[in-house]
Amino acid sequence: MYNLIVYGSLLHVEELKKQNIELSQIEFVKVKGFKRVFNQEPSWRKVDGIHKAVLNIEADENAWFNAIAIKNLDEEYVKELDHRERGYDKTLLKDGSVTLYNNDTVLKNCIVYKGKEGKQNDKILPNPEYFEICKNGAKSHFDAFFQDYLATTYKNSLDGDIELI
Repeated sequence: MYNLIVYGSLLHVEELKKQNIELSQIEFVKVKGFKRVFNQEPSWRKVDGIHKAVLNIEADENAWFNAIAIKNLDEEYVKELDHRERGYDKTLLKDGSVTLYNNDTVLKNCIVYKGKEGKQNDKILPNPEYFEICKNGAKSHFDAFFQDYLATTYKNSLDGDIELI
């Protein structure tokens, strides 16, 4: 059984429902050692010029981001998700890097989808429709979760720097 860490569109309750995930299956978590950034080329979402980036995570020992853990998924379900997340590689997170949101309880056996090598692009901006799904998903939970989402999510800027959304 795996605990799947989701940090993008699956933050949204409607997206969870589409994947047959019930709210009783989730925990709010913090993930240490990674930064969430809009720099991933999409695999199946609509593309509009430079406004096409979807979320990714990058290793950064000084960073963290908030997320949802979908608890106790079996191998068969994860295989189905592999198709949905085909632009990403499934990665097992180091034990101790995921804690429950409101305390330091460690959640073990966590996997996350991280952007495939070579699909990152620092010259693209967020896909507006996808950005709204992610933002509204984070906002739908509780205020501190939404504020942490805003404080831990980055995007490229037109001058080549990375900045908070």
